[in-house]
Amino acid sequence: MRTTTAVTLATLAIFGLAGVWAIAADGPALTRDNWGAQVGFAPEVPAELAPERTIDAANAAGHVAWLSEATRLMIAKYGMKITTAPYEAYAPSDGYIGATNRFRGKASLKVIGDATSEREIEGYEGGLPFPAPRDGREVAWNYTLGYAGDDSESEFKVLWISGKRGVERTEEWKTITVHRAKFRTDVAPLPEIPALVKNGVIAATLSTALRPPDKKGFASLYFGYLEPREPEGWLYVPAQRRSIRLTFGTRGESWNSTDLLYEDVRGYTGSPEWMDWRIVDRKTLLAPVHAGVVTGAGHEREAFDLDTAPHWNPRMKWEPRPVYVVEATPRFKRYPYARMVFTIDAESFHILTKEAYDRKGQLWKILINASNSSPDPATQPMRVALSLVVDTQADHATAFFWHSQKSNQGVDPGLFSLTSLRKFGR
Repeated sequence: MRTTTAVTLATLAIFGLAGVWAIAADGPALTRDNWGAQVGFAPEVPAELAPERTIDAANAAGHVAWLSEATRLMIAKYGMKITTAPYEAYAPSDGYIGATNRFRGKASLKVIGDATSEREIEGYEGGLPFPAPRDGREVAWNYTLGYAGDDSESEFKVLWISGKRGVERTEEWKTITVHRAKFRTDVAPLPEIPALVKNGVIAATLSTALRPPDKKGFASLYFGYLEPREPEGWLYVPAQRRSIRLTFGTRGESWNSTDLLYEDVRGYTGSPEWMDWRIVDRKTLLAPVHAGVVTGAGHEREAFDLDTAPHWNPRMKWEPRPVYVVEATPRFKRYPYARMVFTIDAESFHILTKEAYDRKGQLWKILINASNSSPDPATQPMRVALSLVVDTQADHATAFFWHSQKSNQGVDPGLFSLTSLRKFGR
């Protein structure tokens, strides 16, 4: 029998056993084989989710228990179809597993009330901060500090799509990122890059538009911080040949005039301190984790049904995943969303789907993130395959499709400078 998180937590509270979920934190050493069971929980894999089954509007009602709210809405309103695939266990790199073992039990969260500028996490030194998380805040920190590799270099295509008219325009971008300037586990220098860390930086990104010609040369450089503060950096405008300093992620600001807000990147790009987090459920849902998407330039029509309205439905595999359904409500009075509901994978702690509601409480955005298998799980993260954000009120979407991704290359931290930004912009 399946027990929902709400019932489980209520029972634990009555008997004073709320700490039972933390037992795994003192359990056996984490390995590639036991990672999922120790940091999360095992998924249910019923016969009805056998591989190569199709779930669509005609039969979705019979599979509702295995579909997130976002997925159900995509099927019901937009005719999305799901092809099922077998569950595959996930584990991060050996370096990240090792760091989790070394620093297990050291991280803790202090009470900060409604504060939004005070750092909440203490004692964290690397790896997954909270194996077997006990509440929504620990899940949020596992997402924030979860494994994505130490660095990456990607090229991807952005498609603006009207539900009635189809693809309106496209752009291609290149991005170089240091995901972890501190708490690194895979690529030297370990465990940190002093030149970035001395300025409080935990992440740095350099991006530039490659196509079309009239957009080529637009570039951005920004830095992220572990402290609860918004990313900062510069935007290079080639027509003016100047760099403009600004704060990225101004609440409610669209990324590059798409349906994606800055706070939507990866699912959520803000600080955990900016939200109140609550676990709604702990269950198995279908999600595109080992999605088998054919990536690369020229394969867009294999990844998306661009010819059939609404012209954005993805084509990929969905497997049973152990997830936390988590609700986040903002601590800011003026925030674009009144609340957000995430499905967060219990093994990788990546955000798989998101529903964002406007200030009137109406559904506004749906976000789906899909990944492909890692080329070498012991040393490399999973590959990003595609992301889709749908404005359900405007019947408009933006699709992000990866042409290439290289990870853990040992990116030169000297790239993240105004000089490089201007070179990228030429």
